[in-house]
Amino acid sequence: MQDYPTKITFDDMRETGATRIIVFCKDYRCSHNVTMDAARWPDEMRLSDIEPKFRCTVCGQRGSNIRSVDVPPRMGTG
Repeated sequence: MQDYPTKITFDDMRETGATRIIVFCKDYRCSHNVTMDAARWPDEMRLSDIEPKFRCTVCGQRGSNIRSVDVPPRMGTG
């Protein structure tokens, strides 16, 4: 099993205003990705806890790299 770096919890992610994640295939040559709603995972779970559980629907590779979909900054408001 491959080691995954420990990442933030879903609660930490939600505190930034992000509600979605983007899941990238672990195989850099494939790089298939999908955006998902993060509401299905509990606050205390870490993004790195679910990375090894995904399987790419394009190449079949197990494992992923997950990042939050950042909320765009509110430029020019205030």
